[in-house]
Amino acid sequence: MKKITYSVLAALLLSPVASATLLTNPSDPRTWQGATINTFAGLFAQTNAQIIANNLLDDGNFDPTGYVAGSLIQYNGGLPTLGASGTSLDLPNNASANDASYNYVVSSNNPAVAANAIDQHWIQTNNTIGATIWDLGFQASKAAVFNTIDHGPLPQESIESTVYLSNDKVNWTQAVTERVWLEGIYSDTSVLWDGFVYAVGTGTNSTFRYASVIWGGPGALHADGDNEINGIMGLQENFSGNPVPEAHTWLLLGLGFAGLRYIRRSV
Repeated sequence: MKKITYSVLAALLLSPVASATLLTNPSDPRTWQGATINTFAGLFAQTNAQIIANNLLDDGNFDPTGYVAGSLIQYNGGLPTLGASGTSLDLPNNASANDASYNYVVSSNNPAVAANAIDQHWIQTNNTIGATIWDLGFQASKAAVFNTIDHGPLPQESIESTVYLSNDKVNWTQAVTERVWLEGIYSDTSVLWDGFVYAVGTGTNSTFRYASVIWGGPGALHADGDNEINGIMGLQENFSGNPVPEAHTWLLLGLGFAGLRYIRRSV
């Protein structure tokens, strides 16, 4: 009888199936906040057909609900609780004078609070590798970057950072863009600061525990001296996040472990 491990059982119980609405037409005429397939092809030095073949563009939202976001553990070389953070003022499905605007405010609120949740709050990193670090919470194959937009053009302003991945916070591997969700986080497409969500990876089977983000750098589509990072999330190989365990999931997991112990004692 083959040995069944607890980690395999946990993966079966906790891992969701990834869904996607990948673009399939190289001549798709649609625009997303002014960007077209031609725009992405030019910026990524690919043909339209290559953009489609590489599954780069997903005409959908990346809904972070139910997934574990990364935790900020170092901010621009210092404590994650010290520094400035920003708040975008146009909230989804909420009529106000800030609708369809990039309006925001900057304050001295705890940057860790802003960087640990996927919402309207964000931080700005410097351009030193390893200065701003998120703990992804598990051994992730990729990382999703939730970037807040404060001006155009797009998609340049939404991919204005380079992400580096590590297991020891000393040796860093540059990641590259592998997927872009064209509808951002929210279904309310009037929220302009919610531009594009993108995922980065290394193109290998390696997994990583930590992510560091800098403004500009070789993975960015442009560099204007800053970035606005809403949050970072570790992803599995299939571009799914690490789900937040619910009470009934823990119950199932406990029952599974009990069953495994019974099986092992019976064979």
